[in-house]
Amino acid sequence: MSLLSSVTRDLGMTQRVSVADVRLNDMNFYDYQDNVIDSLASSISENGQMENAIAYASEVDRNGEIDGCKYTLLGGHTRYLAICKLHESGLGDGYINISIVEKPTNELMELGLIMSNNVQRKKSQEVRYYEIQQWSKIYEEMEERPSGTKRDWIGSKIGMSGRGVDKIIKKVESQSNNMESHSVARELTLSDVIKRLKTNKKALEKTFTMLEACGCEYMSSDIINAIEILDNLIRD
Repeated sequence: MSLLSSVTRDLGMTQRVSVADVRLNDMNFYDYQDNVIDSLASSISENGQMENAIAYASEVDRNGEIDGCKYTLLGGHTRYLAICKLHESGLGDGYINISIVEKPTNELMELGLIMSNNVQRKKSQEVRYYEIQQWSKIYEEMEERPSGTKRDWIGSKIGMSGRGVDKIIKKVESQSNNMESHSVARELTLSDVIKRLKTNKKALEKTFTMLEACGCEYMSSDIINAIEILDNLIRD
């Protein structure tokens, strides 16, 4: 199966399974806010599960270990978490409707399916940029590429125009370049050293005035010597 067909495939058969048989997908990089989960849990409690989660069958986790689960989520993570919360509160039977699709043949395909199932999510600019990077990798791996430009295809996958894709790339990369330029230490010069010496001299002169005011003349000669040394360094 090509990458293009894998990220545009039809949903498979629907089953109702226990949440205990379903594992979260550790490739899913999206954040899930508690208030969103609570809101969806309330909706499911009142109206039932309106949309299926999407998963593929697998008896093992990503490390190839048997963990007691039978399916790995590709979409519907929030619904899964909401149903789990209801079940833990004694308000549901702990079963979730899932559409079962063919297991992706590689991680790039799997990531594409996860992102495809999160198009409507409200996302930060940084998350959008990460999505663009991942869709770009998928595009480059395609044996048969879709018609149109790369940026327009990526835009169609994340719910924006190709022009919007370009704007995000330019803005994020510009911010990154600015941060890098600010983080590079400026090379010190003799002028910087002289400026520091003058600052230290002024500090010692104030200290000398304080010593005179408190009657600590026994330290004054050392301070005067230090001031003279700094003065010579500045003149040289």
